[in-house]
Amino acid sequence: MTAYGTRVAWLLSLALAAAGALAAHGLAYRIVEPDGERRRHLLDETGHGYLNPELAGSLLAALVIVGFAGCVLVGTRRRDAPPLWIFTLAPPVGFALQEHAELVLHNHAFGASPLVEPVFLVGLCLQIPFALIALLAARGLLAAAGALATRLGAPLRLRLAPDASLALPVADIRPATPVLVGARGQRAPPLGFEL
Repeated sequence: MTAYGTRVAWLLSLALAAAGALAAHGLAYRIVEPDGERRRHLLDETGHGYLNPELAGSLLAALVIVGFAGCVLVGTRRRDAPPLWIFTLAPPVGFALQEHAELVLHNHAFGASPLVEPVFLVGLCLQIPFALIALLAARGLLAAAGALATRLGAPLRLRLAPDASLALPVADIRPATPVLVGARGQRAPPLGFEL
C-alpha cells in the first residue's frame, strides 16, 4: 500500500515541480524580452521553437490530476510525500540542462554555454520561488488527498496476488460408490443402450 502511495505522491509532486520549472522558464523570457514579436524571434533563435507551452501545460495538468486521484484512491499519507530536495534541486538542475541542451542542439556545437545569456540567469533565479510554490501546492494537494481519502472511507486495497479469501469454492467430488483397489472403475452402460 505504501509503495503505491509513494509512487502516486511522486507523480503528483514531480508534475508540479516540472510545471513550476516550465512557468519560470517562460516568465524569464517575458522579463528579458517584453515585446512579443522580438521574444518569439529570440525563442526561435535560441532553440525553443519546438516548445509548445499549451501542450506541455496540458500534459502536466493531466499528470497532476491523475496523481491527485491516485493519492485519493490509495490513501496517501504524509510520509509518502517526496523529500524537499526534489523541489530544491530538480527545477534548477533541469532548467540548466534544458537550456544547455537547447543551445547545443540549435547551434550544433558543444562549445556553446548558456551561462552568459541574460535569460539563463533570470530563469535560474526564478526557479527557486516557483519551486517553493510547487512544493506548497504539492504538500497542500497531498494533504487534501489524504483528508478526502479518509472521508471517503477505506483506501483501495491493491493486491498483486490473490489470497484465499478470493478463491472460488471447490466442490467436494467423491464417487457415489466406493471403488475397489485395482478395479477398473464403475461399470459402463451396455453397448446397445441409448440414453
